[in-house]
Amino acid sequence: MIVLAGLVPFAGDMLRNFQLFAPAQLAWSFAAVLAATSAVYGLCALALAGLGRRWPALRERWAPAIVAGVAALVFAAFLYDANLTELRQDFGWPRPAAFAAVTVLFLLYWGVAAWLGAKKTCGLLLLLLAFRAGQTGRTIAASTVRGDDLVSAEDVAAYEQVRLARTPNIYFICLESYHGFDAMRELYGFDNAVFREFLEENGFVVAEHVLSNYSFTMTSLQSFFQMGHHYAAGAFGNHDSLYARGFISGSGTYYNPTLRILKRNGYDIVYLLPSDYYYRPGAGLVDDSLLNRSWPLAPLKVSLPRFIGREPDTLVPDYPRRVSETLATWPLERPAFFFVKLGAEHAADGYDYRSDREAFAARYVETVIRENRKIEALCRRIVERDPQSIIVLAGDHGAQSYRSSRRGFAATKREDGIPAERLVRDCHDVLLAIRWGTDAEPAAFPYRSLANVMRFVFLQLGGGEELRRTAAADSAYLLDAGGLLQVAEDGRPLEEWPIVPRKGWR
Repeated sequence: MIVLAGLVPFAGDMLRNFQLFAPAQLAWSFAAVLAATSAVYGLCALALAGLGRRWPALRERWAPAIVAGVAALVFAAFLYDANLTELRQDFGWPRPAAFAAVTVLFLLYWGVAAWLGAKKTCGLLLLLLAFRAGQTGRTIAASTVRGDDLVSAEDVAAYEQVRLARTPNIYFICLESYHGFDAMRELYGFDNAVFREFLEENGFVVAEHVLSNYSFTMTSLQSFFQMGHHYAAGAFGNHDSLYARGFISGSGTYYNPTLRILKRNGYDIVYLLPSDYYYRPGAGLVDDSLLNRSWPLAPLKVSLPRFIGREPDTLVPDYPRRVSETLATWPLERPAFFFVKLGAEHAADGYDYRSDREAFAARYVETVIRENRKIEALCRRIVERDPQSIIVLAGDHGAQSYRSSRRGFAATKREDGIPAERLVRDCHDVLLAIRWGTDAEPAAFPYRSLANVMRFVFLQLGGGEELRRTAAADSAYLLDAGGLLQVAEDGRPLEEWPIVPRKGWR
């Protein structure tokens, strides 16, 4: 019962969060939970044995209660963290209400357990786990498009024929929640003119009114590397994706067009990212990174954040300095594709724009001003050492300042009367600026979405006109409570947001 008290709730958490981790991390964490709960059982058995030698009658009378009490402590650790976090983040409950609900659930469970007895309670736990597994299986089955089947055979054939006439280094600097200049003024009253002046003085071509295709980091990055649409087919858990990490690293059967074209043209793939959240070190087509491995017990952070910590990531210490030093010493004999992550922040879980937006907006502007300096410093170093390189600065999505944890964006548009265009820009408007090198003719970006950025880069490098045929629609999508909503078409926000039926995703 003690073992089940640890393994069952942990397995329940992982059935909703397994896509965050590598199989080895899940295996190590399950082994750790099994070992820890077994150790608790062993200590309990030793204590009962000592108790029996000294007070035999007391041991005989109280042994079941002691075993149940210890099991309750183990189970409570998982129950408290998992449920309190979910009630607060997903349902927006205040901490006292969430704590009260968890306490009631805890007492109810142990009341039922005392009535059923140990064996039947174990059976009940396993039935609950089977029910959660069924929910997970149904959710995965609803994602009818497999992660290795999101790029059509026709497009794969075209991508496999791409031969680049030039192969300069390419630096993709993804800017977290970075809006374009007009949206920054409209949404935050902030004129980011100093940063724009820096970009123009250093040869960047700034694109106007570009939208991310999706509104969360992993889904947006997946469409960027896929050079197309996935229609949130792998959406799972906390808006994460079953397929995103496989696409981003080009692992296994996941066909990443961007990385495949680069590798076939002699590029090294270098991921200088701040953590292992975006991919697992050593996976796929990535040749080098700032991390050699992920922490094997990271899944425990999801189930036990109060005890271990909240973020299930392995972080790179002193990240900006590490990136700068790596780029300053990287050999330039063969071409490389560098993926770097900087930027601001977006509205956090538990946020409600109706009460929190003013404070968030002020903090967001301060963060952008501070991050501008880091971006400028990094770009100067790249230009000074590698002037012929291509530098792509692109936001991944908007800052979502009109977000509310209590309802979706469609409800906000419907009930609060905020214009649809403003909400779309809040979620999807992003900065896009490209520097083409000193010898290349500066080219204006002819598309309106991030899915076409790398396609356009390859075209400028002589990749062949067939790439134009594969251009993705400049549409934007928002995963909301009602399903997947199309919020923009041809780069223009829509007034009405139709639900995209699953059968129409392919």
